[in-house]
Amino acid sequence: MNSILAGAAALMLAAVAGCSVPAAAPAPLPAGGGASVVLRFGHHAVRATLTGSPAARQLAGMLPVTVQLKDVWGQAKSGRLPQPLTVQDAVAVHDPAPGHIYFWPLTEVIAVYYDDLGQRVPAPGLVALGTIDDGLTEITAIGRGAAVRIE
Repeated sequence: MNSILAGAAALMLAAVAGCSVPAAAPAPLPAGGGASVVLRFGHHAVRATLTGSPAARQLAGMLPVTVQLKDVWGQAKSGRLPQPLTVQDAVAVHDPAPGHIYFWPLTEVIAVYYDDLGQRVPAPGLVALGTIDDGLTEITAIGRGAAVRIE
């Protein structure tokens, strides 16, 4: 009981002194490093796995989220997230692979690549967030765009 009172007193003292209590760390991802997600649009449900990276954990913390994915490059469906991801110290990807999900920090968009046109992405590069497990053809068939709910 004394330890509970001492902890509560320390928190109250920190609040009165203007200190902040550190935010809780993101929930650990399952063994294997990734979290399973589903991209839903129309009558489709496409399964994907997020990596265990800090940026992917941040995305997982936003879920569920709806993103308007558009095809502007002829090789990926992309759309702006409601808030940017922190990508400090992330490994840059300059040669994206079909079937992978990336974040482009300069424009704060998420992109699902479905084709490789042999183009390299300029600095600062993309940040890998995950992979499509099945349903890449459904993503490709979206056409010019669709609202996609990631959950």
